Amino acid sequence: MRITLINPPIDSVLENGSVSPVTAYLFFNSAPLGILYIAAMLERAGHTVTAIDAAAEHLDVAGTVRRVEASRPDVVGIGSTTVVFETSKRLATQLKGAMPSVPVVLGGYHVTLLPNEAMAHPGFDVGVIHEGEFTMVELVDHYAGRRQIDDVQGIVYRKPDGTLHFTPARARFKDLDLLPFPARHLLPNDLYKPIPIDEHASPKFAMITSRGCPHACAFCQKAKSGYRSHSPQYIADEVEYLVRDFGARDIAFVDSLFCASKKRVMGIMEEFKKRDMASKVSWTCSSRVEVVDRELLQSMKDAGCWRTRFGIESGSDRVLDFISKGITKEKIRAAVTAAHEVGLRPKAFFIVGHMPDTKETIEESIEFAKSIPLHDVTVQINTLLPKTPQMEMWEREGTKWGRLVNESTDEKSFWEPTFVPWALEPEDIVEFHRRFYREFYFRPITLARHLETIKSWRDVYKYASASSLFSFLFYNQDKLSLDTLKSAFGVTSSSDEAA
Repeated sequence: MRITLINPPIDSVLENGSVSPVTAYLFFNSAPLGILYIAAMLERAGHTVTAIDAAAEHLDVAGTVRRVEASRPDVVGIGSTTVVFETSKRLATQLKGAMPSVPVVLGGYHVTLLPNEAMAHPGFDVGVIHEGEFTMVELVDHYAGRRQIDDVQGIVYRKPDGTLHFTPARARFKDLDLLPFPARHLLPNDLYKPIPIDEHASPKFAMITSRGCPHACAFCQKAKSGYRSHSPQYIADEVEYLVRDFGARDIAFVDSLFCASKKRVMGIMEEFKKRDMASKVSWTCSSRVEVVDRELLQSMKDAGCWRTRFGIESGSDRVLDFISKGITKEKIRAAVTAAHEVGLRPKAFFIVGHMPDTKETIEESIEFAKSIPLHDVTVQINTLLPKTPQMEMWEREGTKWGRLVNESTDEKSFWEPTFVPWALEPEDIVEFHRRFYREFYFRPITLARHLETIKSWRDVYKYASASSLFSFLFYNQDKLSLDTLKSAFGVTSSSDEAA
């Protein structure tokens, strides 16, 4: 059968014919591996698969529908997160209008967490709950006439009378090595451009070596979702496959948590060193501050790692405790310092606007970020997502912690206020977000760390080409003016001084 799998468009940012700098860099920097794993399973079962990354190709809904029609599918699958679900509904509606007899299958985190709400939309015929690799193969068998739909575990489907029916839950498979490598050949690899500060060598590819997360961070939809890992041998095989077949020179391990335990990571490092991986490719990963130590970080460095990323989220111990990070500023400082000293150019993620945040706690976060040897930061605005611990607290305790100023959960919500603590105003959140970036990056030490990485004119170009991203994050401007830059660095002309 012919199956078309879609990473949906980010239609809300295309309505004016443009894409914001943040969306362009942060939403389009790697292939949608979730649908590519499913595509690989379907190809292994003998089906013909087309993949469309509408977001990365800057397709709107109408353009996506035309592409799907051209593929003449027997089944269409849409993988949707919460932040693109409104667009996914619009896409399903137009697909049904264009191809009413073709079943539309919805997968992804949103339908898994909120199946009744998601499937209330009539454009979706079936929803896949949890992982879709084995489920989708069986579901296509049903549409090929080889299986009854009630024999497909892990789905919710619409009966002819419009009611929803859930089949028995599918047990999660433990052996991730049963999966083929993602079908990356189905998408043009030059679609994806890393953020300049994350570009070490090109071409760069993304990999996932594990699933789930054992931790319970308040803001995360993957809280306490369990944890499974590929074997070190499988991981090394996929790395070598990317180097050999795609010419990969750098790899981003985009697991929710790569460094889940020292034992796991040391096993992978041993396999990498056995295959002399450091001579073939460089790589980055995510770490937990309480897991890494100098021995582990040095082993990662020796095996080709050039950066590790830490989810810090706040520089206030009180806020860290509230959001269940399970870490302290002392542990953060020790881990970041060790990563810096072994040469891993640590990067950290922060969030402003946590439920208990005040002006004082956000200022404490900014000062803390500046006090530890971080090379880069990504700062987002807290958004209440469905089925997260903080959303459950919001539903349980009402408006004790703040108020919703925008109920949208689209892709812009992490960069614009949606929830605001009582101690703050929306404009405070926006200004702290910009200020965090300005104060962190407009410092001699940060600028010096980045200047050290510039080795060629290509390096100069990649920074210049991202000027729109920097100007948006620093000042919410389309481009930085000379006067703005002078102000940022405290530079004044003689006429300014005279005035």
